[in-house]
Amino acid sequence: IALTETGSVTATAKALNRVPSAITTRIQNVESQLGKVLFIKSRGKFHPTGEGHLLYESALKIIELVTSAEDQVTRPRPGGRFRIGALDSMAATRLPRPLARLYQNHQSISVELMTGISRTLLNAVLSYELDAAFIADAPIDDRLERMPVYCEELVIIAAANFPLIKHPHDLCRTTLLAFQDGCSYRDKLTTWLKSAGIRPVRLAEMSSYHAILGAVSAGMGAGVVPKAILETFPSTELISVHPFDRAHSSVTTDLIWRKNEKTANVIALIEILRALE
Repeated sequence: IALTETGSVTATAKALNRVPSAITTRIQNVESQLGKVLFIKSRGKFHPTGEGHLLYESALKIIELVTSAEDQVTRPRPGGRFRIGALDSMAATRLPRPLARLYQNHQSISVELMTGISRTLLNAVLSYELDAAFIADAPIDDRLERMPVYCEELVIIAAANFPLIKHPHDLCRTTLLAFQDGCSYRDKLTTWLKSAGIRPVRLAEMSSYHAILGAVSAGMGAGVVPKAILETFPSTELISVHPFDRAHSSVTTDLIWRKNEKTANVIALIEILRALE
């Protein structure tokens, strides 16, 4: 870089605090290694060849990247890949607005969104697969830090003609439609049933809330969903909605991240969530 910009071995040596012979030897070594002539001397000045100029431009980009990386470490700013996990329902209802604001405010951030059940997302944060995640009823864990974000109301849904559900016994002969084991919302419903000594007669595991809503509307059974997800279902006339015991139907969603790893991206997201409260 210095030789291209100065055109002088002497000036380059002075700038780099080296002897001129060291600069000459270094250039010769690089040319020998690459098998290309990088400089031509004309009228007492060194001029880069086409290959030399290409190497010069690439070297400038490398210096810029290294400087940017060092700056990010010493003075972190939001940017780069941001891996976020969220419950399926939250990704559809709560997250679009804060994520849109995050993109507007920090255009160098690239979000990668992973959806899943709470246990899967928790493990992904702890195993460094995610930078942060929104999960329901996050367990106490010294390896994590958290921030309460939303309070969700869960409701039981059944077919439109299903009798009123007031007590766990009203579901004793009904197939339950839910996510796989490890889903916080499923745990809430089964805990409510167990409080009355009821075990599901049958359980069908689904991979999405829209699958649950579709199966419920077809009369396959009953399920539990966040009330907010019903706004995304176009055929609400096909289902009935049943609130249940508040001690079991109220869920707090936390944003979690690894302890002592509140990155600039996590801080930016937290600031946006607080601004949108």
